[in-house]
Amino acid sequence: MRRALLVAAALAGAACSFAPAYKRPEAGTPQQFRFAKTEEVSSIADLPWWQLFKDPVLQGLIREALSANQDLALATARVDEARATVGIAKADLYPQIAAGLNGAYGQPLSDKVLAGAANAGPSANKAQPLYSASLSAAWELDLWGRVRNARDAAFADLLATEDGRHAVVLSLVAGVAQAYIELRALDLQLEIARSNNEIRQGTLELFENRARGGIASDLEVDQARADLAETTATISQTEQLIWMKEHELCVLLGRAPGPVPRGVALVDTPLIPELPRGVPAQLLERRPDVLAAEQGVVAAGKRVGVAIANRLPSLSLTGFIGLEARTVGDLFSSDAFAWYGSGGLLAPIFQGGRLASAEEASKAVLVESIASYRKAVEVALRDVADASAGVIKLREVRAALDVQVKATVEASKLAFARYQGGVSSYLEVLDAQRRQFAAQLNLANAIRDQLTAVVQLYRALGGGWREVEPMAAMPAGAGGGPQAAPPQVQ
Repeated sequence: MRRALLVAAALAGAACSFAPAYKRPEAGTPQQFRFAKTEEVSSIADLPWWQLFKDPVLQGLIREALSANQDLALATARVDEARATVGIAKADLYPQIAAGLNGAYGQPLSDKVLAGAANAGPSANKAQPLYSASLSAAWELDLWGRVRNARDAAFADLLATEDGRHAVVLSLVAGVAQAYIELRALDLQLEIARSNNEIRQGTLELFENRARGGIASDLEVDQARADLAETTATISQTEQLIWMKEHELCVLLGRAPGPVPRGVALVDTPLIPELPRGVPAQLLERRPDVLAAEQGVVAAGKRVGVAIANRLPSLSLTGFIGLEARTVGDLFSSDAFAWYGSGGLLAPIFQGGRLASAEEASKAVLVESIASYRKAVEVALRDVADASAGVIKLREVRAALDVQVKATVEASKLAFARYQGGVSSYLEVLDAQRRQFAAQLNLANAIRDQLTAVVQLYRALGGGWREVEPMAAMPAGAGGGPQAAPPQVQ
């Protein structure tokens, strides 16, 4: 009966836990995102990346990055480490069993010393062998949920680490796409610089011919030569930036610096007409950094339960079965058998306030993790708002600059014709060409920024890491790197 009562009490006590019940912290999430015209249910984050980014070359580069990037490899290894840590924490829930086999030779204490007898046996004080075999077990009953809370905290850390890996995948997909767009923008700028360089070369030749004929002055020639040198320098600077951007992409792709293949031209890159953002509640379930911060709150709450349980008595059961004899033959005789079982209750009495301070520290960490979670939500909402503002306004900027470029091109042609007809001065020609060059570069930057805003919105909404790419979506030979197996990003 006493044993039954003891087991019942232990089982009842095992249901105790001092960890606070988890509830997702309030983060002041609005009903809808800023700049949303109506409440949107769908979101571009629901699209897998290979459907958002239509350029086959860009798709190939993203696949290569997902298979070879070292940051992703590091994040994956951290997930494996966290999973092993969960296994370590779970082990304390089960009895710990150990076996031993030992052989020794020496002079033991005399029987007189051991038994306190007046006369020791004949074998006393003689060197002799001693053999033993044992099997021991120990089990701490989880009365207050300390072990279970420690296990749950480790599991929450595992989920946070997995979310961290998802964040690396998201960052990698968006990073490759953004770097590729910036590379294509530099290609466009180089094309513009070379085209203007040809125009200014023609202008210089015209001024030189007119100067030789006595129609133009050396001032006109020198000014045209200076403008030509400006575009020539711009070409070299842009080529340097192109090489550096290729090197940046190569690091993301996990390869040595080298050339990167090109696909669709920047001006021909397709855009989704409408970019629905969805509702903010989806952000809490999709953004990996927000999910990781939430798991941090879960882990901190479980560790509060661990800290409280450490201040309470612990009950442990131990058992021993062993064999001990002076010869190997006697080791398995009935006289060599020994065993015992015991239960112990250990309660901390005084540790100088260490356990109380540990409990207070764990509660402070819980408060910190809640603040970190709320901060992560605030940053996520800001990211979506900033990217949305870019998507909306940069469309207008691109349209206005497109009008400006067309106007400056026509003005440059007209100024050149007027100069040849003797109606305007050389300054009007040079000024028109400068305006055309600047307007074309500004338009290239606006197209780059508009496409980048789309990538940033996709990243801010947490898109691009949940889906596993199907085999049919991977055309052979796309991209510049080796074709690896589809990246499993779930």
